Amino acid sequence: MDTDAVPLTSAQLKALETTERVASCFSLVGTIFIFLTFISSPNFRRPINRLVFYASWGNTLCNVGTLISESGVNAGAHSPLCQFQAFLIQMFVPADALWNLAMAFNVYLTLFKKYNAQQLKALEWKYHILCYGTPFVLAFIMIFVETHARGKIYGPAMLWCWISEDWEFLRIALCYGPAWICIIIAFTIYLISGREIFQKRRELRAFNSSSHEDSWANLKTTQIAVTSELGNVLPLGTVAECFDPKAKSLTEPGHQFSRSTKDYEQYSVNIASPPVSVRPAMPQSLPSVQHKKNKATIETNRAAWGYTKVALLFFVSLLVTWVPSSANRLYALAHPGRTNIGLAYVAGLVLSLMGFWNSVIYIVTSRAACKALIITIFTRGNSHLHEKEIGAIRGPLGHRRSVQRVSWGYDFERLAEERGSM
Repeated sequence: MDTDAVPLTSAQLKALETTERVASCFSLVGTIFIFLTFISSPNFRRPINRLVFYASWGNTLCNVGTLISESGVNAGAHSPLCQFQAFLIQMFVPADALWNLAMAFNVYLTLFKKYNAQQLKALEWKYHILCYGTPFVLAFIMIFVETHARGKIYGPAMLWCWISEDWEFLRIALCYGPAWICIIIAFTIYLISGREIFQKRRELRAFNSSSHEDSWANLKTTQIAVTSELGNVLPLGTVAECFDPKAKSLTEPGHQFSRSTKDYEQYSVNIASPPVSVRPAMPQSLPSVQHKKNKATIETNRAAWGYTKVALLFFVSLLVTWVPSSANRLYALAHPGRTNIGLAYVAGLVLSLMGFWNSVIYIVTSRAACKALIITIFTRGNSHLHEKEIGAIRGPLGHRRSVQRVSWGYDFERLAEERGSM
């Protein structure tokens, strides 16, 4: 049954418009949460979250375009509203894929080039040029391009104003093509990184097993002999007063000793080790240095693994966003003039939810910070309850742990600290 050749009815167009706007509202709520928490709370300002924060600005402006929805199409191809909507979508939809590529590139630099947080942060201005600068130049130039045969590049594209059907090859060349290049490169990086990480994790498990077996191998017992050469016995009460000035003499209660320490001769402490038979051990400095290196290696690979798990979430969000919309585009190329309502509906939904996916990833990577924020909000004004709830994220000795320690994003900061100190 060839139902695809039938034009969309007004009810179907209304359903598409409603879906786009509702999904865009979810994305805007998510990006507003990112902005408020990242700016107001240092607990959310993790290195992993900075790229999410930067990408969220583009998601917000893209959602402004998707909120306009069919209004731009109804205003006409030459209307400022239609041109503005098309510019926003053309600039910020590819930018989201580029930010995900930047995330994957950070994984590569972290694992294989041993970059620390300061080095990665120094690259962020280049990421801004790539992810926002390049799409801006192309999207801005396209506003002014117009030919007699095809008309303006920007025009109605069923879901919203974007690249018009007469310029459809530019949709592949300037949007879907670059996006899938980013996806393929990111997938390659994650594949290579995953193999490297699992190999390192196996080495670390082997190292931990051998270190437990050999941890007591080179220990020997040292006897400490204390020889006192005091001419006069130091009163016990004075000894107590050395540790506690308020303590009373144990020998003469209530009596204050006023004898000067000059009345007592100096004493010496001799530390001797009896000759024992032990197997030769490395110099003390070498195990210490080796221990630090091993610890740094463990922290580095654990942090890289945590960072990669976050980046993989971004990769999944890329697939969710681009697979349905790409399938819709391929269907349009294979069947010119025909529309698959199911693919069009899903494409409009997932593209409008780009900001929402990023906010979900942001919350997952900062879940401990989110928990602390919720506790603070709901226990405000009740200090006793607040302390009780906050105790859940304290260490066993009562020291408060960083709320990000149990979040994947915190591992990357630990990686930066280890790299910076090496």
